[in-house]
Amino acid sequence: MSFLGTTSTHQRPVGAARLWRLARTPVSAETRASLDVAWARLDPRFQTPNQMYGRHEEGCGATIGVMPKCDFACRGCYLGADANRTPALSVDDVKAQLDLLRAELGPWGNVQLTDGEVALRPTEEVIEILRHARDIELIPMLMSHGDGFLRDPSLLKRLMVEGGLEELSLHIDTTQRGRRDRDFRHATREAELMALREKFAAMIRRVRRETGRTLRVASTVTVTQDNLPEVGDIVAFAQANADVFRMVGLLPVAQVGRTEDGIGRITANALWTEIERGLSIEEANRDRLTANQWFMAHPDCSRFVIGMTAETGYAGTGQRFVPLSPESSARDRRFLESLFANFAGTTFRADRPAEAAARIIGMLFRAPRFFLWDVPATGWGWARRFDPDRPLRFALRAVTGRTRLHRFSVVAHHFMSADELDTPSGRARIAQCAFQVAIDGELRSMCEVNGAGLRDRFYANMAGTMTNVNVTGEDANAAESEVLDPAA
Repeated sequence: MSFLGTTSTHQRPVGAARLWRLARTPVSAETRASLDVAWARLDPRFQTPNQMYGRHEEGCGATIGVMPKCDFACRGCYLGADANRTPALSVDDVKAQLDLLRAELGPWGNVQLTDGEVALRPTEEVIEILRHARDIELIPMLMSHGDGFLRDPSLLKRLMVEGGLEELSLHIDTTQRGRRDRDFRHATREAELMALREKFAAMIRRVRRETGRTLRVASTVTVTQDNLPEVGDIVAFAQANADVFRMVGLLPVAQVGRTEDGIGRITANALWTEIERGLSIEEANRDRLTANQWFMAHPDCSRFVIGMTAETGYAGTGQRFVPLSPESSARDRRFLESLFANFAGTTFRADRPAEAAARIIGMLFRAPRFFLWDVPATGWGWARRFDPDRPLRFALRAVTGRTRLHRFSVVAHHFMSADELDTPSGRARIAQCAFQVAIDGELRSMCEVNGAGLRDRFYANMAGTMTNVNVTGEDANAAESEVLDPAA
C-alpha cells in the first residue's frame, strides 16, 4: 500500500541519461504491463473502483528460509516447532527467491524479508541481501520484533546506510515473549507496551536524524481475543506518531504453526469497529471507514484505509484522519480515476530527489490538467474536510508547515487457519492471492505456505541439506529454550 510514497535517500549515482529517461517516460512500460496481467487474472466480481490490486499495486512478495530462528516465543506464530533448529538459506538462494519475486511483481515491487527474526542473521549477509533487492528494482521491507535494534541502534544504522534499507516493520504486541527489557517481558495488556512503542518511536527519529536517511516504518500487531479491545488504542498511538508509524498492520491470529489454540477467530466487523474507535470516526461522519475500505485482490483477505492525518489544533478535535477512496467524495473519485488512468503504478519510494523531480516534470507534461486542476481542487477539498469552518486557514498552515500532514494507513490482513484452506471460500481466496512466497522455485500463497504444511516441509528439506547459520551466544540459548517452551 505504497501509493506514491516519499523519496529515497539511497546513495546510488544519478546520471543525466537516467533523469532524461524519467522525464520522457515517467511511468514504466514494464509496470503497466505487470498491472495489466494482475488485473486480467482478478475475478471480475472484484474488479471494483476500490480494488487496488492490478490498478496501482501488483501485490506483495515474501521470502522464506532467510533466518528461521527467532529469539522470541509468541503465542501466535506461524513457525513450526523445529524452526530454531533449521539452518538459514545461503545468500545466493535468497537472491534467487528475490529474482523470482521480481519477475512477478515488476519494477519496484513490494517484498518482505521475513521468516523468523531476520535481523539475527549476520549483518553483512543481510546487507548483501538488501543490496541485491535494490539492484534488481525491488523495495524490501525488513520484518522484525525490533528488540535487537533497541539494544544496538548501530545495527539498524548499518542496514540503512550500507544496505539501503528504507522500510521496516516493527512487530509489537502482548502475544510476544522474549523481550530483554524486564518492564515489557511479561506484558498482558497493550497499555503496558505503550512506553515500549514510545522508545521505538524515539529511536526511529534519532537514527533518521543521525544518518540523514529515509526510513518508513509500519507497526505490526497480532490480534487475538485478548487484545482486540485495545486495538483502537494502538491505532490512536500510531496516528499520534504518524511521523514514524506510517502504517498499522493488523493480523488477526490464524491457527497455524505453533499458535495457541482458541485465541483467534476475530471477525472483520469486530476489528474494524476498533479501528474506527482508534481513528475517532464519529457515528454520523460521512467518512465512515467501511465505505472507504480498499481491497487487495480478494475482499476477505486484505482490507485497508489510506489517507492523511493532521493535528487540527482546535479544542476538542485533536488528531484527525481523512480517508482517500473512490467513496470519500466525488472530487476524490475524479482525482483517483485521473491518477490511475495516467500514472498507475508510479511510486517515488525508490527515487532520489533529482529523480523524483525529473519524473514529476514528465508527469506534468503528460497530464497537465491533473496537476493544474485535479491536485489543487482535491487539496482544497481536503482542507474543507479537515476544518470545515476555516479551510483557508488550515490550508495556509499546512503549506507553511505549521500544521503537519502525514500519510497514514491501517491494514487488516486476514490470514486463513489450516482448516479454512480446503473449503470453497478458502480455495477461492488462494486462487486470488496477492501475497505470495517464493518457495521451491515457484510462488505460493502465504496462507498455503503456513497452513498446508509447505513451510514445515521446506524447513525439513533445508535441515537435511544445508549448513547451519548460527545465532551466537546468549541469543542462541534463548532462542533454543523458548521454542521448546513457548509459554516461557
